[in-house]
Amino acid sequence: MANEDMHIVYNCDEGFAPYVAVSMVSLLENNRDAEGIHIHLLESGLSKKTGELLSSMVEAYGPTRRLELVDISDMEQRLRGLTGRELSLGRFGAVAFGRILAPELIGEADRLLYIDGDTLVLGSLRRLWQQGLKSGSLASMAMEPTIYPEIKRSIGLSDSEPYYNSGVILMDAAAWRKERIFERAVTYMGSSEGDLSFPDQDVLNIILRGRVSPMPQRYNFMSGYTYQSYEVLRRHAPWFEPPGGREGFERARKHPAILHFAGDERPWFAGSLCPGRKLYRSYQSLTPWKDKPKVKGKRFYMLFYHMVDLVTLAAPELRYGISHVYYLARIRKRTER
Repeated sequence: MANEDMHIVYNCDEGFAPYVAVSMVSLLENNRDAEGIHIHLLESGLSKKTGELLSSMVEAYGPTRRLELVDISDMEQRLRGLTGRELSLGRFGAVAFGRILAPELIGEADRLLYIDGDTLVLGSLRRLWQQGLKSGSLASMAMEPTIYPEIKRSIGLSDSEPYYNSGVILMDAAAWRKERIFERAVTYMGSSEGDLSFPDQDVLNIILRGRVSPMPQRYNFMSGYTYQSYEVLRRHAPWFEPPGGREGFERARKHPAILHFAGDERPWFAGSLCPGRKLYRSYQSLTPWKDKPKVKGKRFYMLFYHMVDLVTLAAPELRYGISHVYYLARIRKRTER
């Protein structure tokens, strides 16, 4: 696959476009060694002007870099029509399900690399793109050790089974089409009882169960992991065995290839003290939205969030206990509806 274009997938709506642009620029800046990069942006409600700005930004990196816009504004209606009912789609809405449909929408690619827009690509993705998926695997994803056992049990996973984060997915797109993964995902959603904690991610963990190759943590390193030790993560998730073990995890902490700003602490919020925020601003300066101000109104919450991060360093069990109570309350609230 050395001379093949990398087919990268993002998704966004109009409001999230400036942040996806930052991730795209970081990808292009740090993957100049790639033969070609074809970015497929699954978009909903994107204005013509925003589409043109994004296309010009990508094309400025040369003729082997191109952006293709794929309209998925009908995703919610599509899901409703296929399941026959209204679905609780979580805070990210129907657009997030574009990643599951991507292999159907992008038929020319046998392999796809999906990347969430709330990321910075800080290293070459060549090795990840070229690595072979294990025989029988449909995807490669990074494990998420901070998931709570109750959430896993709510979707039928045992305590000993791994749970994966869907923020970065290397897909065997040809196999997804052949095995009708999107259709199976929709069928599962239509038959499941109650709401899912993380709808698209929970669905993928069930549909791809036993068919996922663990991705090295450096390709999807959560910014919040900066404050958590490998030993504590393993204690609460004994199934967490990322490639390279502890050494691989520590390498990812020091040199992440993809830094993922998952959670509430985002670098575009005023007052955010999250790791990577200065790097984020440097890449933002290379986009058409270089002068976009930070989002106001969350400064005190960001300060509180950072204090919780510091508590995690000093007393990780206290942080885990507080968060656990919060998620249990969320689960109870959903089941009582």
